Amino acid sequence: MADSDHNFEVEFRGDHVHVAIGPHFQVGEGQQGTFWERIREECEKHGSHRVLVEGFTPEGERETPEIVAAGQRLGTVPRLWMALHLENFVPNERSEVFEAVAGAQGARVKFFADSEHALLWLRHNSPS
Repeated sequence: MADSDHNFEVEFRGDHVHVAIGPHFQVGEGQQGTFWERIREECEKHGSHRVLVEGFTPEGERETPEIVAAGQRLGTVPRLWMALHLENFVPNERSEVFEAVAGAQGARVKFFADSEHALLWLRHNSPS
């Protein structure tokens, strides 16, 4: 289901929830709440814990408190496994912080250079 006001789409694709991030996606506080609520709802509706996020890297540089808060939000989706493939994104120290904070919330998160490997990781490592 598209959310044109927030520039992302969330849909179930058989064995995982797929999230498409558009080029104008913003990481503001209000939009983040909507984003995570939609993912949580779709996971609950389909009994899935697998989430593949693809699309564009949100513009702007995130400060460490924002990264920590984003990682903590992953705890709102129980037993979450999330694979991310974002255009022109190169993992760095901040993405490592995000992964670590998410892990502390019980979520497994990993960044990938391509969607194929991201989906394979989800299917081979996460519960349904």
